[in-house]
Amino acid sequence: MGITAGHGPSRRTVALTVTAALTLGGFALGVTRGATGSTAAAATVPGTVVVEEDAHGKVLTADSSVRDKRALVDAVHEQRREKERQTGTPTPTPTPTATGGGGGHGDQTGFPVRDQWLDSAKTRKAAVPGGQGTLSAAGASYVKVPFMEYYAIFTDTSSDVSWLGERPFDADSIEHTDTWDVGSVGAPFWVVGAPQGATVRSTGSNAQASWTTTVKDNWYSEHAYDQVAFYPPNQDDYSNVFRISHSVTGTFQFGSSFYTVTTRARAYS
Repeated sequence: MGITAGHGPSRRTVALTVTAALTLGGFALGVTRGATGSTAAAATVPGTVVVEEDAHGKVLTADSSVRDKRALVDAVHEQRREKERQTGTPTPTPTPTATGGGGGHGDQTGFPVRDQWLDSAKTRKAAVPGGQGTLSAAGASYVKVPFMEYYAIFTDTSSDVSWLGERPFDADSIEHTDTWDVGSVGAPFWVVGAPQGATVRSTGSNAQASWTTTVKDNWYSEHAYDQVAFYPPNQDDYSNVFRISHSVTGTFQFGSSFYTVTTRARAYS
């Protein structure tokens, strides 16, 4: 692990600049049918319907006309893979600051960043009242971590959870959760830019943002969100990340019964 203590003015500039830039709006959902043709975050796949969105993210579900569930989910996953292929590995681009420090992502010019995609997927079979089928959860988030490992930024998060059974065709409700998690040593991290309504906690050993939405009378839920950042509080505090993960959980209700599937991807440490 890289260790940084009091990394000069640039560390403070990173935290304060991004705090201002990422005071994001969000949304807490009681989901109903909404408009198609979203422009926020990623493009929509035909057959999905945007039910809530703002400049930073959106929630989607399946249109009532969709009958081929697997084809829709496969199309969403292929779009996700294509985005990852196009992204590649970015080159660090220092951002000048008034204090002369590099600031921002890649401020240790010439050193390798530790960026990577966190991908995961999981399915499980379930016998539910009235039938049986497969529960599915999948997600991806691009995490940016500098060489000295003193912050982590999750970007381009997308996830989906689905009930792939035929009987019943829809779940009574689907609770869909994205969780961004960073283990740390030193001063507690700031969590900046989490969706409005997300549960956020931070201690000296862990910082986490967890975002949950609910759709009713459907078989599918999808999230897209642009950025959640984890920063040390100021230049005088020693803070380093050492464990990073993104997880996706779907909890499906059928009558009085609940069924859960969770998938998780961890970064290099």
